[in-house]
Amino acid sequence: MASSNLKPTLSELGARVKELSETLERLLRESEVEAPTLAADSPLNIAKFTPEIFTTKQALQDALNDLSIVSQGPSESVFNYAHNAVPDMACLNILNRFNFWSAIPLDGSASMASIAEHVKLPEEAVQRVIEHAATIRFFTYADPAHPSTSPIQHTSRSAALARLPGLRALVSGCIENVGPSMLVMPEALEKFALGKKELPTDMSKTAFKLAHSGGQVFGDYTDSWQLLENDGEGEKKGWRQRTFIEWMAYIKDIFGTVDLLLGATDWEKEGKAHVVDIGGSGGHDAFALASAHPNLTITVEDLHECGPIFSTQVPSTLSTRVTFREHNFFDPQTVSADIYLLKLILHDWPDAESIKILQQLRPALKSGAKILFIDYMGKQGEIDPNLPRSITQFGTSTDLRMMALFNARERSLEAWKGIVGKADQRFEIVRVEANPLTYMVVMEVVWRGQ
Repeated sequence: MASSNLKPTLSELGARVKELSETLERLLRESEVEAPTLAADSPLNIAKFTPEIFTTKQALQDALNDLSIVSQGPSESVFNYAHNAVPDMACLNILNRFNFWSAIPLDGSASMASIAEHVKLPEEAVQRVIEHAATIRFFTYADPAHPSTSPIQHTSRSAALARLPGLRALVSGCIENVGPSMLVMPEALEKFALGKKELPTDMSKTAFKLAHSGGQVFGDYTDSWQLLENDGEGEKKGWRQRTFIEWMAYIKDIFGTVDLLLGATDWEKEGKAHVVDIGGSGGHDAFALASAHPNLTITVEDLHECGPIFSTQVPSTLSTRVTFREHNFFDPQTVSADIYLLKLILHDWPDAESIKILQQLRPALKSGAKILFIDYMGKQGEIDPNLPRSITQFGTSTDLRMMALFNARERSLEAWKGIVGKADQRFEIVRVEANPLTYMVVMEVVWRGQ
């Protein structure tokens, strides 16, 4: 848990690490969960999270980070972080972009020459990238005593990326799509916020726009959604959107959002309801919901590039009940339905745009229509100030991304309620569920207009 002790000794931190490690091992044994290792055949993750397992794991992360800082000393820890952070990120991005993961058998090894042939890069570049990758546990040498001639093998980290397309998509999204904007945040703040009392909310004054203003490398795009939809040429056009859809499908596994969706309301009680999944991507949530509740009819709405992906993924058994409709949620809604699903949509937009998205539903709303709002709650510390720092860090990292991309911010529970109230007083929040350990909030909103 969070601690105000800023003068721990190395032995005290070591003891804390030992205590938490033993506690986590015990909790995993009691839950019959196999613990991850560094080897390629490691379990991909901790298969079951109880609240105690989760908080213990994160508290251990805090203790390990503190031990690392104190063992180095403050100035050296800063030097090492500044020296390594961007090269680490660039190395991972190269490995991912050129799919080094598939160049090496999961249960075997590969030579530098064969890896270079597979990824179509010069062998010198491959060797230098893998030399760095091995220092951060992406790949290892089969013969560590002779690294210059040794074949290369997977570690648990690289094997996970070889096995999980969604994890590869997550790496691409966090680094490739967001990285340029994050790196020019100082310039954006200097240009648009220096000397002012408040941050801008205009999306034409973002770090993203600064990074994507006519440059040959990153292109000229207004916002990240335009980048996702249009980047690339020929068959590669829209590749970022396709990768993003894969990322979103993976997110449902990380956060258990399918279970969250299935428990968001009493779907059986809703009967033969028509549900509109706004910004529903390739339909992964809609498929799970329709499979669990045969009485539901679902319309998935999203941008053009999502349509072909939906068509290739919709199960034949669901094709009559789950359909795709091209729709921009900034345009007036024309589909009258019983329930509108807004899951992980508004957190990507500033307040004004979030309010407009809600307001654009009004033309189609009938009295009593529901909006099921499921979104990320990035300010967990406002609910429980004693959470491990690493939990809070997850939210603050996302908050900085939102500032770079959209001049938006991660919101607390009260801020989410405020967005709904500002959109229209006829939106009534009838139920709220929020848990800082899941990072998610569920609100049931009913339209009281005529």
